[in-house]
Amino acid sequence: MAAGIDREELRALVREALKESLAASASASTPAADGLARELRAALARERPARLSLSVGCSADLDRFAHGIAEACGDDTLRAAILAGDVRFELARTAVPAAKPPVPARGGAFEMSSGVLSEAKIVEISRTHKKILIGSDVVMTPLARDKAREMKVELVRQKP
Repeated sequence: MAAGIDREELRALVREALKESLAASASASTPAADGLARELRAALARERPARLSLSVGCSADLDRFAHGIAEACGDDTLRAAILAGDVRFELARTAVPAAKPPVPARGGAFEMSSGVLSEAKIVEISRTHKKILIGSDVVMTPLARDKAREMKVELVRQKP
């Protein structure tokens, strides 16, 4: 016994203090989370499923969104709507610089100096070429290699 307080009573007091402390910290949310929760409520009031457009340009944006969702889920109504599929998150259409298209080489072969050579790219290139010259900076997927073999497209890796 500590100062006239029973051990079980002390544990109960500590549990109660922790419960109050955790509830207070859960209700204190950041402005970004409040903004997301407000946005979610407004979107749900307009339509179901509600659609929210997200602009994620970097890891920090994604991190802020994840924290906002976690804090917004403190509201049981919003949490239930998200879990029920009444809220849909979509990536915002942003202007992304287009990748440089591969440049056809002289002599009927297609030359690719950088990027990723995928199965879809093999199909696209094979419509006009039967030989692809692959630069040292090109990453080739295993499916691309299989598709080239299937479509009888010759792949030639160029030395650096």
